[in-house]
Amino acid sequence: MRPVLWLATATVTGAIIMSLELTAFRLYAPYFGYSIYVWGSMISVVMGALAGGYALGGWLADRSPSATVLYFVILGSGLYQLVIIFVVRSILRWLWLSGEFFGTGVASLIIFAPTMTALAITGPFVIRLLARAGHIGVTAGKVYALSTAGSIAGVLITSFFLVPRFGTRMTLQISCAVTLIVGGWGLLNRKGIAAVVLLPAIGVLLIPKPTFAPVVLWTTESAYNWIAVLQHGDLRWLVLNHPAYSQTTRKEGASWSGFYTDDFALGAALVPARSMLALGMGAGGGIASTIAVAPEIRIDAVEIDPKVVDVAVRFFGLPAGGKNLSVYVADARPWLASHALRYDLVQVDLYQGGPYTPFYLITEEFFEQVRSRIAEDGLLMMNVYDTSKSHELLMATGATLKRVFPSVEVISRTDGNHIVFAFTRAKSVAQVRERLEHLVGDQPLRELAREAAAAIVDLAPPEGTPFFTDDHAPVEEMSRRVLFTQKQ
Repeated sequence: MRPVLWLATATVTGAIIMSLELTAFRLYAPYFGYSIYVWGSMISVVMGALAGGYALGGWLADRSPSATVLYFVILGSGLYQLVIIFVVRSILRWLWLSGEFFGTGVASLIIFAPTMTALAITGPFVIRLLARAGHIGVTAGKVYALSTAGSIAGVLITSFFLVPRFGTRMTLQISCAVTLIVGGWGLLNRKGIAAVVLLPAIGVLLIPKPTFAPVVLWTTESAYNWIAVLQHGDLRWLVLNHPAYSQTTRKEGASWSGFYTDDFALGAALVPARSMLALGMGAGGGIASTIAVAPEIRIDAVEIDPKVVDVAVRFFGLPAGGKNLSVYVADARPWLASHALRYDLVQVDLYQGGPYTPFYLITEEFFEQVRSRIAEDGLLMMNVYDTSKSHELLMATGATLKRVFPSVEVISRTDGNHIVFAFTRAKSVAQVRERLEHLVGDQPLRELAREAAAAIVDLAPPEGTPFFTDDHAPVEEMSRRVLFTQKQ
């Protein structure tokens, strides 16, 4: 049975390695964001740890070709994971402001590199143990095939079951428990050690969840996001993946929040809006402000994360299921491709947590698709977050929009949010200002319109400004520079 145990060990450790790698990305999201730079930094460290583990495993197996050594190493990996579970939040808070590359890299070196190195020893070590029977080529192929099969299982189980159902922390606890069980099982011939290990391995699953600061009203995880609802005084806001950025803010007991989503209400006043499409619903801030000025408007909203929809209903009063609001759980661009309805007004506020817009939702091809769903006298409203002095991201977005829409104007707020207006018919700034200055409504709406009239200008990107296409859209690179300027 020993060869079977060794092969099973290679399979299970392969699954644990991939499970930890996927969990790392979700673990880092609230601290470093959800960008490709986090992926790149984390994966580089993990791959380095695996390379070191493979080399160390071969060296160690030649000098101490005993299964006991292998399982002691795996056991050590599990014990290290156990320690990390208790200190991981402190490590990440310490590195929070260190940036996507340095912060993620150092966090990976501390949290995951030792564990990954220890688990990577398994492959070459098992090959050495099985090589005694000859047929080294077949043995090596079998070990790596089973390890890879385990990795595939780890990816699927973590992606589709563990993280969505139990969350990041419990996934780490399960990985730790499985590692301890594998190490203890391999040491069954040393019954004292096995008993000491196997019983605490079960206890790892009972470690309670950490408590959060009183400002955190509720938190969960989904297949797409780490989700938190925060409250301070009469302000309640939704956070996705990065606590420094609010996706929706609501002021309890008031129709207006005082934040950028209020400006979306102006759309229904600028064009004859009987229908609206909201791409990127969040907790429904833009929808709420629009309904406040146009209660009879028919709205279709598209939100990729079903748990965000639940949060919008439970904590932000979104009237889902009402006669005038239909919510679709889908990715915005595929949804557009499969629906042919046309709308008078389209709101676009698409972020994947923090300041990052998915690149394929800000390209010329995407805006052409949106334009085909807007009525002839319609309007696209879009929020662009850009706090840099050069407004590089805003200008590139404007240059892209101008390839599709005849008139593109913008209201720039002091908080870094820019509300962009893209009209399907040519409209001058003077015409829009005239309309805003004579807007009929309650006092808060008139004040909002007057402020918008004073602030709105043509969005005129300098000559040579790049535009985004599906083939080339350096959105994350520009967003990263925006973040860099914030830290200076």
